[in-house]
This record gives sequence, structure tokens and C-alpha cells, in this order.
Amino acid sequence: MNFIHPKTDYIRITEKFTSDATPLWGIMTPQHMLEHLLFVLKAGTGKIPVSVVTPEEKIPRTKAFLMSEHPMPRDFKAPYIPKDSLFPLEFPDFETAKAKLAEEIDFFYEYYENNPEAVFPHPVFGYCNKAEWDMMQRKHFTHHFTQFGIL
Repeated sequence: MNFIHPKTDYIRITEKFTSDATPLWGIMTPQHMLEHLLFVLKAGTGKIPVSVVTPEEKIPRTKAFLMSEHPMPRDFKAPYIPKDSLFPLEFPDFETAKAKLAEEIDFFYEYYENNPEAVFPHPVFGYCNKAEWDMMQRKHFTHHFTQFGIL
């Protein structure tokens, strides 16, 4: 599967994405989805500390999936996300969240250009390097943009 690249595709894909978009699955609002993507970008550069919840013996299998061409399953629920509720919103509105996400995308890719050896934990995939975090973001953005029908 071809996954989008947040750095090169985000603006083009979200040009027509609006705050009243309806998800094809799940309970996230458009703003919740943007802020969720933002959270994972920040985790990928250590701005937000996260813990690995996957047992160590399962990490090789989760990483094999991460680096494969298989997309994230439609109703995948990360173990750190509330089952039937949403995290509180951080930003006052959808447009602010959309702009902040664009800024964080730029920061993420600039960070790894300057720190190619950096490694940070992901709750599901364990400690990830630049290539693994890049694939994580590509799969993650593709997953949620598909969720909202903008791909």
C-alpha cells in the first residue's frame, strides 16, 4: 500500500478537510483526530513522554507489522486511548489545531534531519528510530485521513 507522507501531502490533503467532516468509523471529531496526530508526532520527538505498553517479547512482531506494507486496521484501538471517550481538546478550534499540526509536522522532520540517530518510545511499537517513526507517521496519517474520507 502507498502511505501518504505527512511532510509533502498534509497541506494538499487537508485543504478541503473541515470541522464538520464525519468519520467513516470511530468517535473522533475532526479536531480530535488532528490533535491525536499531533500528540503522536510529539511523542516521536520526545516532547511528550510515553511508555511502551506492549510486552517486550511481542515488540519484534509489532515492529514487523509497522515496517510492512499492511495498513493499520480500520478500528485499531491503541491501548493508551480511552475506549469510549475522547481526550479533552487542547486548542480552541479546528483551524488552530490544523495549523499547529502543520507546524509539528515541520518540526518532526526537521528534528530527524538534525538528529538521525534519535530513538524514542512508542506505546505499541517499542523504541523506534528515525525510519520506524517515519513509517509510523505515514501509516498513522493514512489511517486517520482514510477514517475521515479525505484520501
